[in-house]
Amino acid sequence: MRCLIALILTGIASLTLSEPARAQWRDKKWEVSPFVGYETSGTFTVNPSLASVNVNKLRANGNISFGSFIDYSVTDGAQFEFMWNRNPTSYSEPQLPNPLYLKAFNSDIDQFQFGGLYMFLGPEHKLRPYMAGSVGFTHEFNSGGTANRTDFGYSLGGGLKYYVDRHFGFRADARWMPTYANSSLEIFCDSFFGCFTARVSHYQHRGNFVGGIVFRF
Repeated sequence: MRCLIALILTGIASLTLSEPARAQWRDKKWEVSPFVGYETSGTFTVNPSLASVNVNKLRANGNISFGSFIDYSVTDGAQFEFMWNRNPTSYSEPQLPNPLYLKAFNSDIDQFQFGGLYMFLGPEHKLRPYMAGSVGFTHEFNSGGTANRTDFGYSLGGGLKYYVDRHFGFRADARWMPTYANSSLEIFCDSFFGCFTARVSHYQHRGNFVGGIVFRF
């Protein structure tokens, strides 16, 4: 009986002490997380109808990326998020019949994403893994007389946040970030409907891996 009473009292004390911690967590709604990292290369075919002969391709080269996350907490685990990511890089193209890629023009690629994330562990934990997703657009400011582009993009990924205290922490984030490149008409065939033509969208697929500092207020 004494053991049972001790366990009950311990549980009550634990809940009593954890509630102020959660209240303290809730009074800090905003997070700003500047980051720096690396964005991988990504290739797309300029003219998809010629993809079978491997011509007219462009490749955004991998390079440093930097930017910031801005998050707003709606629950202890869920946050709305805006992400700006800049990748100062260049595009290259193959010189057929040689498969070697040569630089074509410079490009500053800005990705603007609106979405959210969910953290799997509660605010009593310092280390909090999360999953994230967003939609937005990608803007390219291109040199050498190449036209600028603005296209639809989205992201899927996740990461880790480590909170040193209520005001400060660290963050690591990994994202798959496709951007719409173009579309083409393609023929599909099946045993029920026969062959038909449909428009297919093509995306430039890149990965972004960053780390940063979290400021909470």
